[in-house]
Amino acid sequence: MTVETRLPEEWTEGFVEVDDGVRLHYARTGGDGPPLVVAHGVFDDGLARIPLARDLEDEYDVVLYDARGHGQSDAPESGYGADDRAADLVGLLDELGIENPLLLGHSMGGDTVLATAANYPDRPRAVVAVDPAGLLAHNRDNRGDDGLDEEEIEGVREQVLWWHDHSKAELLEADDELAGHVEAGQEELASLLADARLRVSANITEVFRSGWADPADYYSDIDAPTLVLRADVDEQARERDRESVDLIPDGRLVHVDDAGHCVFRDQRSVATDEVRSFLAGR
Repeated sequence: MTVETRLPEEWTEGFVEVDDGVRLHYARTGGDGPPLVVAHGVFDDGLARIPLARDLEDEYDVVLYDARGHGQSDAPESGYGADDRAADLVGLLDELGIENPLLLGHSMGGDTVLATAANYPDRPRAVVAVDPAGLLAHNRDNRGDDGLDEEEIEGVREQVLWWHDHSKAELLEADDELAGHVEAGQEELASLLADARLRVSANITEVFRSGWADPADYYSDIDAPTLVLRADVDEQARERDRESVDLIPDGRLVHVDDAGHCVFRDQRSVATDEVRSFLAGR
């Protein structure tokens, strides 16, 4: 049994066109609070973050957008690198008339908001990056792992095409992660993630080919107060994280105990409290 989620009536949604003609889809809670723009992970989309937006809509005007290649946004063959994703986000802000937002992103989205803060330091008032992909890649590189090779990237493409060959009901049973959420009683989350996987384009493999925002090249250019929420990792990895986040002039690092890469899914209340505390008054 699937749970279909509809946007609340008071929320709005629409499309904007960024500089290279790509249309990006967004949903927005509205309200009088400061704008909080949420950037999703590589296999998700904006609407997969509806539960988070519900939690925060009384305090913030939450904007959930689909990155190119995801959700209802256009999916061109190129433009998936960190600088491209940052330019898309700033294009969205310009079209929506948002001057100084709070930015929050997970994984690929965490990489996006950090690249945005580095490339456009006057735009965000504060940044939250949750297990950002660039930081994870930097840790892997330090261990001699150069990231995904072409065979692995092709494997990602085949995975996306496999999702597209199945119905939503089939995915909820056959995909181990989604089935796990269903078994745990998280039917709405499973449904939202399944929708995202059915909509994601195989062109997003270019995200992996283009690479991430290297902390050594980006982090020192970030002026905004920045919180990096990281998964629970061993002490050696924590030390590498500290070295990277210390490059951000006003950066703060928090490792969330007992959390994996999907920090909010694993430790929702702890992660939400950390974000609320950090963003309060900004």
